[in-house]
Amino acid sequence: MEEMELIERCKNKDLLAFEKLFSIYENKIYNLSYYTLKNKEDARDVTQDVCLKIYKSIEKFQGNSKISTWIYRITYNTCIDYLKKKKAEISFEEASKFEIDNEYRVESIVEKNEIKNIIKKCILRLSNDHRTIIILRDINGLSYQEISEILGLEIGTVKSRINRAREALKNELTKTGIRRGC
Repeated sequence: MEEMELIERCKNKDLLAFEKLFSIYENKIYNLSYYTLKNKEDARDVTQDVCLKIYKSIEKFQGNSKISTWIYRITYNTCIDYLKKKKAEISFEEASKFEIDNEYRVESIVEKNEIKNIIKKCILRLSNDHRTIIILRDINGLSYQEISEILGLEIGTVKSRINRAREALKNELTKTGIRRGC
């Protein structure tokens, strides 16, 4: 099914079409939420909030941007609103509890998971601005233009923030002993 047809069906409150649309973006919404909020449960709550917001406001989507950009903007704004409401400091220790299931895994897979967890922890140590831009660009693969629209920034500002965020991440990775180039 073509994206525009799917969107039109969603606008007509077709639940199956909406489920399909949400399933396409659910993991990306969760990832952005998780790395913004630094907490799994909060990210799940925000993901559900975003789902409801998309469902309630899909008819307002006019197609002036990609649907992904519109969804990421809703997600980002919902995360910011959530942080404002919560006003509680989220500890790094709480956010960095990653579950690693090592049972029945070969050693190389365990090592890859450990590296992924180190990288996740390093991303969580970044400032909110750096963390958000790394997630949007390097994890979700959005273009500079899409990030510009989501964050309401000029493209030049987006590029400079990406460079600063990558440098900050590289510094965090160096502190952990991960070599450059990993």
